[in-house]
Amino acid sequence: MRNLGHIFRDIRMDKGYSLKDIADGILSVSFLSKFERGDSDISLSKFYLLLERLNITFDEFSFISNDYNPTQVETLMKNVRNAYENNNINLLYKLEQEEIYKWKKYNFSSHRYNSIMISALAYDLNKQLELYQEDITLLNEYLFKVENWGFYEIMLFGNSMSILPIESIITFSKEILNKTQLYSRVKKNKEKLIRVLLNTIVYCIESNRPSSALHFIISAEKILERHSDLYFEKVKLLYLSGIYKIISGNSDVGIVMSNRAIKIMDALGDINAVNNHEIYLRKKIVFSNTANPN
Repeated sequence: MRNLGHIFRDIRMDKGYSLKDIADGILSVSFLSKFERGDSDISLSKFYLLLERLNITFDEFSFISNDYNPTQVETLMKNVRNAYENNNINLLYKLEQEEIYKWKKYNFSSHRYNSIMISALAYDLNKQLELYQEDITLLNEYLFKVENWGFYEIMLFGNSMSILPIESIITFSKEILNKTQLYSRVKKNKEKLIRVLLNTIVYCIESNRPSSALHFIISAEKILERHSDLYFEKVKLLYLSGIYKIISGNSDVGIVMSNRAIKIMDALGDINAVNNHEIYLRKKIVFSNTANPN
């Protein structure tokens, strides 16, 4: 990775700003010049102010400083997502073993947690795979220990739900708003958070916990009220709210709500989502009719 000062200088010059343009009111021109040459370090607070003056986000700067490549975690998750979406358990196993190898080689705990997350996704595809209680316990302990969840912890929890007991899912999901408060203004964290809550609602419905499902529906609604751009999440919540109505005995209203969401998915051309959600809706209607016969 190149020196941060050199990268900053390249961006500044590419945007046509002078040293004085960027330094004014933040630090001296001479100090900024030393930073750009790599002769001086700079505090994080000052660095963020300089990035704002340069009209560039920290994520953009990190991307450039990594030679326009995604981070290791981003690359891992892209590969994991592709394997999961294509039901490629062999590739998931390969990625899991690579993370275990890195953990043993570098003794860095995140690689261990990554391997558990990948095994959880594989288990979600094939419930015949073996689970290790040691892994579940280790994951639980880590998530309980971390007070302030960033994107990594939200991702880790969201992708590992299939191996956690419903009690842990409900507990973590109830705490997640408090645990993520420190990073609540980070957009991608908020998007990941709401998707975790949506998954929690599904797990509550499948575990016959309607009161818990309602709790998270209300929590998700409050978040989405403040984020008008999260269209997918709003459609998914409408669908799940309909499913909740169905399993709670209000089938007529629930079916209308869920079908409305499916029609939106259809209008957007997401055929796979339409088919999957129609199948799940029919299953819940049949279950509701069986559980509550006329």
